[in-house]
Amino acid sequence: MKKLVSMISAVAIAIGASTSAMAAFSDMPGGDMGAALERAVEVKLMNGVDETHIAPDDNITRAQMATILVRAFGAENIFEMFNETGEEYTFADVTSDKWYADMVSKAARMGAFKGDDENNFNPENNITFQETYIVLSRMFGFEPYEVKTRKTTVMLEEVDDSVLNGYGDAAEADDWAKDYVKYIVGNGGWTGINGQLKPKSYITRGEFAMIMDKLVTNYVDEPGTYKTLKDGLTLVRSGGVTIDGFTTDHNLIFTYGVDETGASAINTTVNGVTVVYGGIDKTPEPNTAGKLMPNESYISISGAFYDVRNLSPYALLNASSAKLQYYKGVDHSLVSMMLTQ
Repeated sequence: MKKLVSMISAVAIAIGASTSAMAAFSDMPGGDMGAALERAVEVKLMNGVDETHIAPDDNITRAQMATILVRAFGAENIFEMFNETGEEYTFADVTSDKWYADMVSKAARMGAFKGDDENNFNPENNITFQETYIVLSRMFGFEPYEVKTRKTTVMLEEVDDSVLNGYGDAAEADDWAKDYVKYIVGNGGWTGINGQLKPKSYITRGEFAMIMDKLVTNYVDEPGTYKTLKDGLTLVRSGGVTIDGFTTDHNLIFTYGVDETGASAINTTVNGVTVVYGGIDKTPEPNTAGKLMPNESYISISGAFYDVRNLSPYALLNASSAKLQYYKGVDHSLVSMMLTQ
């Protein structure tokens, strides 16, 4: 019975109990954490572990974090159409009978998580702040990448080590995580909790809500035209969206939630990174070389864009009316461009 209760609790924490966003949680904290948790409930990042408890001090496991991210980026059903074997997205310690098996596989397919040297995911381990910084940096486009031209080599979105100078505990991060701690502060704007980055501490539900509240300014979750978005990182999580006249120094992300109804950003300037995950063509066709490629575009942009990354296979980005300074695609992806500068 104890084991059954524990399993049910784990599912509830990750998926969220069936409660109203306006439910009165008896353990809802005050201050910044309470405000962040209320917003997390409102935008469906998390919900109560039962009808009356939000459990702000409960740790989050790696499997639960995978589930939260898959839901946050609208990727619950997007990968079935790829007809892939999925072997590179499975792990030695995640068996198919576990409640989290499908979500862990999808989170790996998104690029949020990787296994260890022995191909273990360690799903039931509590996730640390530094591990959280890594997966969020990957998904939010905070990672730098190198661009070589005939004249020079540019490292886009690189962050100077000095951004961590004010944090006494930044040096506690493991070597494999130090760069990501830097990215989340320098590119994301995270300032820690009470002046601490807490790299090796386990992250709680309330603390994760605080990170997301700090990093994400706009959640675009309904079809419509948006002309008054605040400058800040923006997640487009719905199809049928038009962003008009937006100027931001932060990142614009079209999540997997953008379906065949499409999404566009027109008359827009993005000085951060524009990331395309959604708008996938579900009926790609073979090109002259027999390679499956998208032939329908569901995401279009116009205006000026500094760093555009098309990170989904079978997605065709229509940028024919946009000025792109840098562009990066993945295998099976396409971009339509007329003017590049």
